[in-house]
Amino acid sequence: MSAASPDTLSNADIAREIQSLQKRAFERYEDAALRAEADPARAEVIYAQAERDTAPWIARATALNDERVARYQRRAKRWRTAALVIGVVGAVCVVWMMSRAG
Repeated sequence: MSAASPDTLSNADIAREIQSLQKRAFERYEDAALRAEADPARAEVIYAQAERDTAPWIARATALNDERVARYQRRAKRWRTAALVIGVVGAVCVVWMMSRAG
């Protein structure tokens, strides 16, 4: 797991780190489930410890995902702006061509 700021990571690095964090969390909860099954009297304590153990991983994955979503939103905004500019320029060209033909 990288300690780098989410905004300094590439999209591929973000995806890999999120996947790694998810895998670790699922493995931890799977281990907790097996331990709780073996010792039902301590199940609540075992699951609480698993939650405490995975909390930093979940927080990191959330921060990484928030950065990924923000990037996609910025990209979508740029594409919308580009489409709008192309549409306006195209319309101006059509009007100009029509005015010259007449």
